[in-house]
Amino acid sequence: MIYRFDNFELDAKKFELRKDGAVLPVEPQIFDFLYFIIKHVGRVVTRDEIIDEVWQGRVVSDTTISSCVKSARKILGDDGDLQKYIKTTRGRGFQFVGDIKEDQKSQAVGNDKYQGKVSSQISRQTAAYLTIAVLVFVIGLLLYNQYQLSNNTDEAREMQVAAVGDAPFSIAVMPFVDLSANGDQEYFGDGVSEEVLNVLTAVGELDVTSRTTAFSLKGQNLSVPEIAELLGVNYIVEGSVRSSGNRIRITAQLIDTRSDSHLWSENYDRELNDIFAIQDDISKQIADALKVELIGGNTTGDVPTHNIEAYALYLQGHQLFLDRGTSGLADNITNIERAIELLGQAVSLDPDYAEAWADLATSYIVLPSYYNKKYSSKIVVPLATDAADRAISLDPELSQAWAVKSLVYLSLLEFQRSEDSILKATFLNPNNATAWLWQGLHFSAVGNQDRAIEAIEHAIELAPMVAINHSALGMFYHAKGDVGKALPSMEKASNELGFVAGKIDRALLAIWNGNRDRARDEMSSFFKSYEQGSDQELENRLDIYTDAFFDASKRDAAKALLKEDLANGIDTSYGIYMVQDGGTFINDFKNTFVNKGFILSRIYYPIARPLFRQKEFRDYLISIGLLDYWKNNRFPYFCRAIGDDDFECDAPSLN
Repeated sequence: MIYRFDNFELDAKKFELRKDGAVLPVEPQIFDFLYFIIKHVGRVVTRDEIIDEVWQGRVVSDTTISSCVKSARKILGDDGDLQKYIKTTRGRGFQFVGDIKEDQKSQAVGNDKYQGKVSSQISRQTAAYLTIAVLVFVIGLLLYNQYQLSNNTDEAREMQVAAVGDAPFSIAVMPFVDLSANGDQEYFGDGVSEEVLNVLTAVGELDVTSRTTAFSLKGQNLSVPEIAELLGVNYIVEGSVRSSGNRIRITAQLIDTRSDSHLWSENYDRELNDIFAIQDDISKQIADALKVELIGGNTTGDVPTHNIEAYALYLQGHQLFLDRGTSGLADNITNIERAIELLGQAVSLDPDYAEAWADLATSYIVLPSYYNKKYSSKIVVPLATDAADRAISLDPELSQAWAVKSLVYLSLLEFQRSEDSILKATFLNPNNATAWLWQGLHFSAVGNQDRAIEAIEHAIELAPMVAINHSALGMFYHAKGDVGKALPSMEKASNELGFVAGKIDRALLAIWNGNRDRARDEMSSFFKSYEQGSDQELENRLDIYTDAFFDASKRDAAKALLKEDLANGIDTSYGIYMVQDGGTFINDFKNTFVNKGFILSRIYYPIARPLFRQKEFRDYLISIGLLDYWKNNRFPYFCRAIGDDDFECDAPSLN
């Protein structure tokens, strides 16, 4: 049977998908999925039906199914927005909606001719790699079986069953150790392990520890049992890299933490140009050793760049960006500045390197959060926009680029476009913890704290050791009015994980609870960390602001100080809420150099709620489009519409 639609043909007998007569490379399970939904054209097929047909009833996650659907759409030139051929019916399943013409005539073709078509798609070099990989794996498997037979005890048999049987496949990919002579290839080892982690994440049967959590143990010289206990995993992938000139040696091994034994290991001595093939092979060997299917994680079919120098620059810039929150303010800014320099060099060498453009956009867009007037949103937003647009033009399904677009739109107060972009980012990659964080920020900024909390909990599940995630969870609970749940998350972010920026929110919470000394201590610590004034200057500034909240007669002095601080690039997040004045807030909001999304998240705090009682403040929120957004979506829990062009809000309840 041949199914024709537009310029495509799906040949069920030959297991071929053709476009304009040319055979397209399709993974078997992607083909099975397409064949199944095309057979049932016009009918919604459920996820259970797809699992039974494509995975023969094995347990697979929603992420695996989504990855399969995404790959099928990509082959057809379709996507989740267009849904030209594959339509998603929320809560039910998927439907093929193309115009199908069936041809039941026999398409008998000699085996030699068919074999020729298939062979023509595989280069001799690729075939050689595949042959070597298969031989290595078979030899390794034979040796492994020999080992098992030589230890034929009941305990050994139980361990063997546990390794490939019903035990949960929880796995952590540890940073690959740099063994280079100069010790300057750490970024490369981290890059290799991160790429392997990304591929394994696409496997539904694997519960893969996030990069942030696994890498938090870097350099601690822990034993395998200690790592397993800390991360709660049954398997660990570890390895090393050593490079010299254009040659690289990578060692990788898979360890069963319950028996502290090796399930698989391999050495790769290759040219640097083969790095993507090595990463892919490591992932496949691990999947084979665990007897799970590797779905949608093939990297060699679509390598990110063919320029190995650009790849090395990207890895260095990527690592510097990830290290942005591990040092003091000056070092953090320096790390991002250097990341931007390296990523800029990478895209100069390879202008079609989508991932490098996305990282460049991300580096630009976070700069204003470091309270440095040199990098205001007005300066970095155009740069981030250009880089994100370039990334999307090269790869429309690159999650991180869409996440940046969302933050850009939020800073421009384009709320619906921000929402559409961030929802697309998390749909394209449900494992993008940064996208979930920024989704939480978006929903908090528009007053929907329930969805903000739901999003940030996803981020924490993926990256539990990232301090800003816990700080954001505290912010969103604070904005919801649940102070009891807000404080523990803020305490964890600040006290356990060292998140200095979260001290602003702890100070605002302390003021609302009437604890002025605690608030001053928090803000003093914040200003010192960000090098914004001497000790005596800090004390005087904080006294003026804090006194203004408790004594209305002192607010004129605080307003004057706010204008001065704003002009000097000093953070005003604390002061604007102390004066309790809508006009002052509006002026500060219009002229701030930080992302406006962060500021909007705080207007729902109980301490800011009196502003909603002021007409000037409400009119400004209407002018920037929040009322229109609320009418089309959802109002903050304490507000409601009045007619078509106004709204009212309740006063906060006192603690």
